[in-house]
Amino acid sequence: MDTFTQNKILRLAFFTAFAVSVYVLESFIPKPLPFLRLGLSNIVILILLYYREYKSAFIVAFSKTIIGGFFSGALISPATLLSLSGTTVSLVAMLLVLKMELKFSLIGLSILGAALHNLTQIVVVRLLLIRHDTIFYLTPLLIISGIATGIITGYLAYLLKDSFLLDEREPLEIS
Repeated sequence: MDTFTQNKILRLAFFTAFAVSVYVLESFIPKPLPFLRLGLSNIVILILLYYREYKSAFIVAFSKTIIGGFFSGALISPATLLSLSGTTVSLVAMLLVLKMELKFSLIGLSILGAALHNLTQIVVVRLLLIRHDTIFYLTPLLIISGIATGIITGYLAYLLKDSFLLDEREPLEIS
């Protein structure tokens, strides 16, 4: 295995371990509602997207959900399925926005991801767990919380993005 491949694997392991650690630590933060999380581990995902490390962003996002679910005792629970579905939709949407070269800031990208994550989760809850449309009464709360947590996560990613110098690849031209 050449040095470049070893370094790439090492960086991927670091980002995954960092994201999982934040994910697990965040589970100890008191929440106003049991299903609301800040999503601070998504800072790592946003930084990877910023540096155009799209495959790494997908690997870290799914790894943090599965490994974090294992360490927090929620691996075999609906929470993991909801998280994986929200992660998939939000990552695909953020990647589409980046590939289409729409001028989203890092904070805007984070808001998009957080809001879509929450909306995806409520749709999955409706389809699989609570088969009644009243679950959609939570939609305004989830959109507002997605905007708020997206701003916080995006701003922190913006502040930390230069601390994670990945390689010579040009970062995205977003602020």
